[in-house]
Order: sequence, then C-alpha cells, then structure tokens
Amino acid sequence: MRIALVTARELPRPDGDLPALTVAASNRGWACQAHVWDDAAVAWSEFDAVLVRSTWDYLGKIDAFRRWIDSTGARTLLVNPPRTLHWNLHKRYLLDLAAHGVPIVPTTLLSPGESHDWHETFARHGELVLKPAESAGSFGTIRVAAGDRARAASHRAEHANRELLVQPFLPSVIDRGETNLVMIAGSFSHAVRKGARWSGEPEQSRGLVEPTAEELDVAQRVLDATNRLGHGVPAYARVDLAIGRCGQPLLMELELVEPSLFLDRAPSAADRLLDAVASRVAPN
Repeated sequence: MRIALVTARELPRPDGDLPALTVAASNRGWACQAHVWDDAAVAWSEFDAVLVRSTWDYLGKIDAFRRWIDSTGARTLLVNPPRTLHWNLHKRYLLDLAAHGVPIVPTTLLSPGESHDWHETFARHGELVLKPAESAGSFGTIRVAAGDRARAASHRAEHANRELLVQPFLPSVIDRGETNLVMIAGSFSHAVRKGARWSGEPEQSRGLVEPTAEELDVAQRVLDATNRLGHGVPAYARVDLAIGRCGQPLLMELELVEPSLFLDRAPSAADRLLDAVASRVAPN
C-alpha cells in the first residue's frame, strides 16, 4: 500500500505524528512518505490513500487549500474525506453540533458588517474570547477583559472581513487546561492536557492524561452528532474540551483537518490510524 502523509512546506514546529506513522507503515511493508500539499509536482492519484496531517500553513491560502481538497479527493482516497474537511474548516460547525445536542462553549457568530451589542455580551459573559471563524494555530484568538468594549471593537475592526466567534472566557483553561481527546475510527485512543494558547503563542502540552467519564461521554456525543450530520465516522478526530462555568465539560473545538494527534506519545495509536485508513481503501 502507498500512503502519502500531507504536510506543509514550512512548519512552525516539528510534526511528531509523521515519524510515528512512517515507522508504523514501514513495519507493515507499506510505502509511506510525507509530501507538501501545494507541491504541484506530487501525483496524488498514485497513492492508495492521502492522509492529511500537518497542513498548518493553509490559513493564508485557504481558497487554494479548498481547491486542493476537491482535486485530491476526486483522484484518490482523501482522509478525512473532502466534505468533512470543508465543513470543519469553518467554526460554524460548532453551531451545527450544538443543534444536535452537543454541549459547546456558548458561541455567537458575527458576520462582517453585522452590528453587535458588546455591552449586553459583557453583561452576560464577563471576560470574553474572540477568534476568527476560519483560524488555525490560535490565529487571531484573544482574551478580552470584562467590559473592555474598545478592545473588542478594535479586534473586530482588525478582522473586519472575517466572520468572528464571540465566546465567554473559561477560567478552567488557565487553572486546569483543556483536554484533547484523540479519537481513531470512532473510539477513544488517548488524551493530553494542554495549557491555554493565544494568538502568536506556542502550543503548551502538559502530557498524557486519563479523561473523566464525563469528558469521554461528551467526546462520543460529538462523534455521534458528526455522524448524524452526514460525515460518517472520521478516521481521526481530536475533541478539545474545557470545563465550563457550569462545572461540566464543553466542546471548544472538533479538529478533523490537521490536528496534532500526539502519536509520538502513544505510538500504538499510529497503527490503529493506519488500520482505519486501510479499512477505507477500496479493494482492487
């Protein structure tokens, strides 16, 4: 089997998933190489499967990335599939999941030019988090002090041409961190605890953890809702949760495009992911 692992030309940090997957594939006798998504010389149709991993530079060229998704998905097996990748590139998916019963961080989506009552929002939520609806690597994600309407309006103006998410700040992301649950083929694999990350800051992982029963339940509800929305069971997913002011885990992000899966810390998960890919390859 020939597998392409899709990455970017320049990475802000090493991708620990690539070596784990390459070793696991080599142990099976598979040909497995990393290729840059926007390298025009790559013949994607020659691979049995193309596995999206660290395409971390797509945000600056998102239209080209969407075209690459469609073009590659039309030529070979793209994992995750094109429709799911497109859906997950815009954080509107949070509202789709909430409509199917998933507990999310309360989220308001602001369109460009739409008026907004910041006074009412601060009165309801206090401290806020603002982030673009199309974002990666915490791009444009800021924390706004309670009542700081000038800062909120300034950030809105800075991203005037983007849709923006407005959410309450959750103190637990500082005190406890967020729990990232890696799900492979619909089943829990492993989890890490990460610190809060704001625009321009590096990722701060705190190592492997055992999720609570409540966190596992929410992660499963997220994947069940994703399935009901017509996306099937993703080969890989990362469900990022934080404890809400209600004391219960809430969905912060569902990562189905290019999340770090921390396979360097759970090497056996690389084999499970390759099994999930192989199960999706149509027999000759």
